[in-house]
Amino acid sequence: MAVKSTDIELRNRLLIVYKMVIEGYSKANIVRYGSEKWKIGERQIEDYLFKVKDKIKETYSNPYKESILNTHLAQLDDLYRKSYEFEDFKECRAILESRGKLLGLNEPEKIDLTTKDITPPVMWTDSNEPNK
Repeated sequence: MAVKSTDIELRNRLLIVYKMVIEGYSKANIVRYGSEKWKIGERQIEDYLFKVKDKIKETYSNPYKESILNTHLAQLDDLYRKSYEFEDFKECRAILESRGKLLGLNEPEKIDLTTKDITPPVMWTDSNEPNK
């Protein structure tokens, strides 16, 4: 019977798995490492992977993205103000472009590719059938 790991051991294992995930290790490599190092099975390591990936998802969800976006916008505003003071208008223009891209204001005009405005061709009927 396997001995249950302590909370501290579990936390350390999750940190190791997290590091392996962000460093690009494959699932097979992580399973092999866990099996050899901790003497646990694939199922347990998959549970660790699930917890790690869930934590990553939670950390980098929309609130995080909004926080980063707001920080970037504040930094761009600061750079714009400084560039304007030095009368570096070329840089001001580049900053405005970056800001617009960040906010999605520079998206290309959308083209409707549906067939709603296209009239279908006239189908041959007895009355307009071509001469044979």
